[in-house]
Amino acid sequence: MKKFLLKFKNKIKKIIPFKKMDPHNQWKVLLSAFSIIVILMILFSFYLLYRIKNQKIFQIVPDSTKTEALINQKLLDRVAESFLNRELKEKEIKAGATLYKDPS
Repeated sequence: MKKFLLKFKNKIKKIIPFKKMDPHNQWKVLLSAFSIIVILMILFSFYLLYRIKNQKIFQIVPDSTKTEALINQKLLDRVAESFLNRELKEKEIKAGATLYKDPS
């Protein structure tokens, strides 16, 4: 098992040569990476500014080809009928047509 691990370790060292840590090189890599990110962000902000200026961003195109009924007609008819029935009962009560028997 140890021989296998040593062979595996030697193969990895041949493929990926380990270098001494160089802080100057690492700072250069970080500086170049962040400068690229900043430049990309500036370009994207100019792109958004252009789109907003020409009013091409956040536009909603209404779909007027098909108009859907927002109210269910059957339910609306049922509600109207119930109001009509209540109105008729109210008129009957005001007219005094129905007399209630005394339960006692």
